[in-house]
Amino acid sequence: MNILFIILIFLLCKGAVSNYQTINPAKHSSHYMMLFNCWRRIFLPIICFVYVNIASAEQGIANPVELSHAKIQQLKKDNLNVLGLLQLKQDAGVDFPLMEFSGLGWDEDEGNLIILSDRGYVIHTRPIFDNERLVKLHLLSYHALHNKKGKKLRYKASDSEGLALLNANNNIKGDTTLIVSFERQPRIIQFSVDGKYISRYPLNNELDDIKNYSSANKSLEAITLHSQFNIITGPERPLKKSVDGFLSLHTLDEKIWSITPENTQHGSLVGLTTLPDNRLIALERIYSSIFAGISNAIHLISLQADTLKQKRLVNLKSTAHYFNDNFEGITWHKNKRFFMISDDNDSLLQRSLLVYFEITNLD
Repeated sequence: MNILFIILIFLLCKGAVSNYQTINPAKHSSHYMMLFNCWRRIFLPIICFVYVNIASAEQGIANPVELSHAKIQQLKKDNLNVLGLLQLKQDAGVDFPLMEFSGLGWDEDEGNLIILSDRGYVIHTRPIFDNERLVKLHLLSYHALHNKKGKKLRYKASDSEGLALLNANNNIKGDTTLIVSFERQPRIIQFSVDGKYISRYPLNNELDDIKNYSSANKSLEAITLHSQFNIITGPERPLKKSVDGFLSLHTLDEKIWSITPENTQHGSLVGLTTLPDNRLIALERIYSSIFAGISNAIHLISLQADTLKQKRLVNLKSTAHYFNDNFEGITWHKNKRFFMISDDNDSLLQRSLLVYFEITNLD
């Protein structure tokens, strides 16, 4: 039911009464007018009230996944305390598929989790907790990303991969903006929370030229904000000039740090988030072939102007069941807790998983 349908019913009922009065100018006219007025004054407001509440109700878009006690205990040994696992329903969107998620951002001021799809849109969601555990995910709104002319990003221009939030934790509601990094056409753009173009950040020559990347689909995969170094981004795979297979972090003023991957041959930087103390969390995905499966590593990184220190916190091997998936987005929530999401690659064989967890050995 929608509001146009209600208005149509109202007009048809009014027209029917008018026609009846024309045909029967005296007989029962007052009786039918009384019934119509009763419907208009009592039942129509009730229908409208029900409609508004249904339309504004938050829609659940994920189903909980239960892990066995043995699996939970094994993950704890790997320093990952799982506090909730949800599988997003691909067909839960209003007129778009919930798929190919590549970035996450926690908006502390709004209490919302913003999810980025590499199809060029964002969805605003509200995580539902029960006793500090993630149990549900509600859809609040969704928005396509637009270019400076107000048109939706399409084709190669829409390959949005990394997400960071500006002004998301300043105790001011309504001023959050999105900082998004892209592949295929490497660039970093600031958007409003509803996807409107604000501005584009200039990249240094090394990051601006797609020829410097290992491939067009391996460019600016990850991004985060840092109070000292501002925007920090990184390509998915080592740049062509790299001779040691190291991954790299870059600022817009051309500072560069090298990250030693868990796997120098197949490791990819797929996600970044910043802790309140300015240390970074880097998510590495390791994939060599369909036969080897996917494994993931989470690194703790401390930055100085000319140095980088790192420590591996979590190593999820390809035998980690639900956690050997194609995770691409990570964001800090509070304390030692994080959200992480996987990209289903629009494949029936993969899933969009949202995991809420605690890294137990995070100092």
